[in-house]
Amino acid sequence: MTNNHLTTFLESLKTDIIHSLQSNGKYATGQTAQQIVIDTDGDSPQLQLPAYMQILESGRSPTSPNAIPGSPPMIDRIKQWCQAKGIPDKAAWAIKKSIDKKGFKGTPGILSEPLSEANINLRLDQTIDPMTDEISQQIIDSLGLS
Repeated sequence: MTNNHLTTFLESLKTDIIHSLQSNGKYATGQTAQQIVIDTDGDSPQLQLPAYMQILESGRSPTSPNAIPGSPPMIDRIKQWCQAKGIPDKAAWAIKKSIDKKGFKGTPGILSEPLSEANINLRLDQTIDPMTDEISQQIIDSLGLS
């Protein structure tokens, strides 16, 4: 039962991250938001983010000479972004070449603000009372005091 409360807590963090993407103009296709998931298969729920989320915040350096292609390749992701923004497809190669040469500046706070200690504490405060009540009731029930 407590996992339900943890899932609720993680859902609130997920919502905060998606709102941060939207308010910082990083929500062109919605693909990143769709890749933010809560995995409930294990012992406790986990918030899983795509690896490149950190790059959205910290930026990306120029491409190294022997770089391993991403999956999907960067050009495919840029083409999707161009399409979502109404930018002609032919501009995708120029954008890729610019990123290869110069990298790109990140958006500080896009991830660190929703996952800050202050925000996590705020979201935990909203979840902790129902969780405490449930645990207390389980203890009372197991002792046969109800």
